[in-house]
Amino acid sequence: MASILTATSLPVDWHAHTTQAALAAAAGVVTHLGYFIRGEHHNNGIAIATFYLSLLPLLTFAQYQYLGIGLLTSAAQTGLWAAAYVVGLYTSMGIYRGVFHPLRKFDGPFLARFSNLYHSWMLVEKSDNYRLMTEWHEKYGDFVRTGPSNLSVNVPEAVKLVLGSGSKCVKSPWYDASLPLVNLHSTRDLKAHELRRKVFNKAFSPAALVEYEERITPLSNLFCEQIAAKRGSPVNATSWFKYFAFDAMGELGLGESFHMLDQEENRWVPDLLMAGMADIAQLQPIPWSTPIIHRLPFVGGGARNFAQFVIDQVEKRQKRGSKAQDILGFLLAAYEKSEKKDADYQWLRGDTRLTIVGGSDTTATSLTFIFYYLAKYPDQVRKLRAEFEPLLAASGKDHLDPKGVSKAVHLNGVIHESLRLNPPIPSGFPRVTPPEGLTIADTYIPGETTVVIPLRTMGRSEACYERATEFIPERWYSKPDMIKCKDAFAAFGVGPFSCIGRALSLVEMRNLIVKVLTRFDVALAPGEDGKEFMEGAKDHFIIEVSALQLVFTERKLV
Repeated sequence: MASILTATSLPVDWHAHTTQAALAAAAGVVTHLGYFIRGEHHNNGIAIATFYLSLLPLLTFAQYQYLGIGLLTSAAQTGLWAAAYVVGLYTSMGIYRGVFHPLRKFDGPFLARFSNLYHSWMLVEKSDNYRLMTEWHEKYGDFVRTGPSNLSVNVPEAVKLVLGSGSKCVKSPWYDASLPLVNLHSTRDLKAHELRRKVFNKAFSPAALVEYEERITPLSNLFCEQIAAKRGSPVNATSWFKYFAFDAMGELGLGESFHMLDQEENRWVPDLLMAGMADIAQLQPIPWSTPIIHRLPFVGGGARNFAQFVIDQVEKRQKRGSKAQDILGFLLAAYEKSEKKDADYQWLRGDTRLTIVGGSDTTATSLTFIFYYLAKYPDQVRKLRAEFEPLLAASGKDHLDPKGVSKAVHLNGVIHESLRLNPPIPSGFPRVTPPEGLTIADTYIPGETTVVIPLRTMGRSEACYERATEFIPERWYSKPDMIKCKDAFAAFGVGPFSCIGRALSLVEMRNLIVKVLTRFDVALAPGEDGKEFMEGAKDHFIIEVSALQLVFTERKLV
């Protein structure tokens, strides 16, 4: 055994070792300049890691087998080469990113220019990227370098140029995080997106929305019955709006309510969703790590558990057939007409996941913020009632019809104002600039730069809105001068990738707001000032809010 380890004992040739180390370091530099800075490699993380991990024992064995060097000496020499290679690779990266990178002139945190790991590390404790972006923009200006090739841009002109229909920007590598799962939101292929959107258009047609509202109304009524049963006691409004939104999503999206409003059995589902989103969101700055993390058994459990939940919902829905009028029914109909290849099934799974996420938590969070403002500003409730009660009386219905919706300008203003201040996706949608680059507000951004527009930061910017941090719904109809740049509002996204479920989400919110305010007064619970609610929100790509204690009391009609 000792002979195998030591084998031939050769005199130490320090000159040869130095030369070999220099060559290994040079190889690291060449790898960086010739490969890693060219094109996208985020989906090759496992292949690259496997290659390097396999190369080390192969080099060690080759020295032992063909050069007669002992295993220990061979391993030590391989380790020297590996260390030199890594030093060369990362030295090249550091010098390039710090001195020669096209984004070198943009200001931002010093360490962020060298690695996206810095940005990711800053999110570990609080997961509050929306707040971090606001702090960085206040410190560094409208254009902030948040990573080696990443910029956050907080100027209103950027919305159309980066996200609009005519934009040449494309979705960033982060959208590949769920591969092989793919959906309408995550696909980076514009043609594939256009084809898939046609399937969703059937599910969100005007006729379908009318039918959906008829099915939403009983859920709104059930919500009110459950709140009435509390008899004016404080309730965790955050949870109850989640129960409503998830039941609506189950009914309209999956064809079967979760019955969270009247049963406790499935109330664990919202936490499962958020755990899955948290695992993905924290890796947004470092998309190359996602394929690796997802294969590690001791991390990423939330994402895996949520993925299995999605599979279970698809299988349950398949057993009932595709004829029912719900979103997944339309997706299943499209799947049945396809060749049913694995790629088709991944689309089905992916779009089911999108339906669950987009149709539940974002609506619930938006409702929670809206009722926070209504509880804080009672005059807004009086204005809303003065507006919608005559409209209900004129229509003879218990919810606003399309004609009534068009006249409910203050109701729509309340919703838009809350979304402006608290967009469901607060840190925006990452995009990559075209090869020729992009000019925004007289500032040239080089090509192949990942750009994001921090929507929450922009929504509270005085450059976009007068008295930007105040809740003033009238700015959306009677005081338009308070909106300095209409293009800055992008709570539902803009352009070809805007939210397909926007209309349905608005239907749900209007329906419940009218139902609740028709029957209840709303106020902050004793001891609740909203501070923790407003400041404790977490950014998991979609925002997660903490408990908000509200009191709903039956109206005393005179």
